[in-house]
Amino acid sequence: MKLTWFGHLKKTLAWTIRAIVIGLVCGPSIALLAAMISAASQTRHANPALILAIPLGAVVTAYLFKTLGPHLQEGTIRIMSVINRSAEGTSEALGQPTYVESVTNGDGEVSTKLAPLLLATTLITHLVGASGGKEGVGVQIGSSLASYLGEAESRLRRRPFSVQHQGLWLIAGAASGFAALFGAPVAGVLFGLQFSNPRVNRTDAFLPALVAAYTATLSSQALHIKTIETVTGSPMPLTLTNLGSALLAALFFGLFSRLFCWTIHQVRRVVSTITNSFYVRSLFTSSLLLAASLVIYLLVGSFEYNGLSTHLIADAGRGASSAWAPLFKFILTILTIASGFIGGEVVPILVIGSTAGSLLASFFGLPVATFAMFGAVGMLSGSTKLPLACFALALELFGFSNPAMVFFVCAVSYFISGPASIYQSEAE
Repeated sequence: MKLTWFGHLKKTLAWTIRAIVIGLVCGPSIALLAAMISAASQTRHANPALILAIPLGAVVTAYLFKTLGPHLQEGTIRIMSVINRSAEGTSEALGQPTYVESVTNGDGEVSTKLAPLLLATTLITHLVGASGGKEGVGVQIGSSLASYLGEAESRLRRRPFSVQHQGLWLIAGAASGFAALFGAPVAGVLFGLQFSNPRVNRTDAFLPALVAAYTATLSSQALHIKTIETVTGSPMPLTLTNLGSALLAALFFGLFSRLFCWTIHQVRRVVSTITNSFYVRSLFTSSLLLAASLVIYLLVGSFEYNGLSTHLIADAGRGASSAWAPLFKFILTILTIASGFIGGEVVPILVIGSTAGSLLASFFGLPVATFAMFGAVGMLSGSTKLPLACFALALELFGFSNPAMVFFVCAVSYFISGPASIYQSEAE
């Protein structure tokens, strides 16, 4: 049935209202998440001995998910799967479970355990000092809350939404969660539209994602959410010489991101062959994480590579980060992911990339702040397969004023990194 102009306006107004509600709910929730992570990090800094609780934190996290719902630990992958099925419109026809069915508590409603569980396990991650992020859980919480709102409207109207509409709710929630965390609404919109499958352009979700991302960003900023401190790089004119330097750097960052994704998958594969016990695997890898943390502490005299380590991004921009920073953060992040800690990979990748870029710049006499930023977004582009979202993040988060150069870096890093991704289903 052809949609009339009046019908189009009615649909636009309906999704605008829904997206505003999503943003108003997700923005404060993400601000709460950020405040919890900050409080946990401050507690750990004041009590360094909490690092010794890393194995306990991993086992407790494993127990919570094993008890309350093992499928919830793969929340991001499941959300991506449902969004992809909503684009195809085949979920119901093939009898595949929808997202609502995948995270139910047995009576058909979206489990109210999901968002609190993610908040609690993320708090554990940062309280004990695992090298985790916050955007992964932020995206899951955003999508979960949006799904709850969609289910609530469906019940009020006594009419279930189509599979396509479920996907729109999830995309808008993911966009709002990412945007609020980084104070980057454009990057949030692009992330929400493409993270489930970069090869699919969900123009039908553009309006909900746009309104939800901007609303969540404004509402979280009103609550004074703390975002990542960065150093703005000096502009690089588009010249053949500068393009050559950017090309070599982008190739390096793309290959580095490929190594990161490959290592994650290989460590998971190797650990899975050691034992079938979920708890023993978590205990084994988290013990390695603790051992690595203590060795690094003996070498540098601090635990600055544990936790978010976002201060290293600003240090890298100033040329003040250690030459060992990329390696140390790389090792701790890989072991954190393998241990099953909850949080995310984007922030650690930004830290690894920025410190690697700073090291590369100091070695070749290039602008340190600029190449630290190139490293952050270049490695993120290769690891997530989302060059457009990373390009927007460079402009919004880092305030870089030369879009041509940073777009080139994101694109080349994406191309050279191959199909491997931190989001497994993308490569599949």
